[in-house]
Amino acid sequence: MTFESCLQKQAAIKSIFAACLTPEARYQKIIELGRQLPAFNPDARLPANLVPGCQSVMYLEATLQNNLLFLNADSEALISKGLAALLIYVYSGETPDTVANCPPAFIQEIGLHNALSPTRSNGLASLYHKMRQEALKHLV
Repeated sequence: MTFESCLQKQAAIKSIFAACLTPEARYQKIIELGRQLPAFNPDARLPANLVPGCQSVMYLEATLQNNLLFLNADSEALISKGLAALLIYVYSGETPDTVANCPPAFIQEIGLHNALSPTRSNGLASLYHKMRQEALKHLV
């Protein structure tokens, strides 16, 4: 079992956020990343794809192709969408095993958990939990 790709992506995020010297710069980067997410499939706006526990309405779409899990999310709140973009960057295109077993340590390492309100922090945790659940569905 190797998580090299997942860990490399987390290191890349840490590098990106190391350049954000103020909380405002950090939030601007999060919003920018959210705006870069691909368009969300309107047909995937289903109750089963809702992420519970988020401050705003968020949908997560997960598809398995060639034993790789591809993820996309959407939210009307730019901060929430940006937080989703961080997790999608790390986990989309990884194996279900990696998604299920390589925790997002970068969140604490870049101080994001301290910078977020409790409801946003809970929403981020809920999003990872839902991604992990989607991955577990595909483990044999």
